[in-house]
Amino acid sequence: MKNIVSVILLFCSTIAPGQSAVREQWDPEILEKANTAAAFSYYSDEEKKVVFFMNLARLDGNLFAETLLDAYVASNGTENSSYLRSLYRDLRKVKGLPLLIPEEDLTGIAQGHATESGRTGHVGHKGFEKRFEPFMGAPYSNVGENASYGHASAIDIVITLLIDEGVKNVGHRVNILNPEFNSVGVVIREHKRYRVNCVIDFGKQDRSNLNELPF
Repeated sequence: MKNIVSVILLFCSTIAPGQSAVREQWDPEILEKANTAAAFSYYSDEEKKVVFFMNLARLDGNLFAETLLDAYVASNGTENSSYLRSLYRDLRKVKGLPLLIPEEDLTGIAQGHATESGRTGHVGHKGFEKRFEPFMGAPYSNVGENASYGHASAIDIVITLLIDEGVKNVGHRVNILNPEFNSVGVVIREHKRYRVNCVIDFGKQDRSNLNELPF
């Protein structure tokens, strides 16, 4: 019970005042299920929330759109662009995707890139293949990476990456909603040019032999 209460408090802390209807529509057990980073002490609260919100979108995209996305758009005056409209369409198709489980190796890759990008002011995915090469084949058969700049809040990070304004192939959105991915590493660090950057590294690994999830 204590864990469920803490997850609800985590969820409520991201919702603007007056948006109680948003949290009331989510089953507390689903909220707890989505909070896969809860036990990872090396994750900050915002890093845990990044994982949490991505998992909510993956578990029930339509409900995510009707609650969190609607509330975010209303409170931020987000432009009703073609990218936002396509996100609503895409989320309506998403249901029951595998949970993203934090992994130490992916977190290490993300940390290295976020720290170096922050120090140099770099933007992008420099050295992507080299950074992931030691982990390809085993344990990961597929990997991906998202990078966000200028956003310190988890809800800003996740929703702006999902909208993916101006990115023609909406590659960040595709990564977050990729049904193959089941592993993740998230790191938020300072950035020389944009104050803060968040790197999210995704992976697909075989979990069929695991009796239970590692949290």
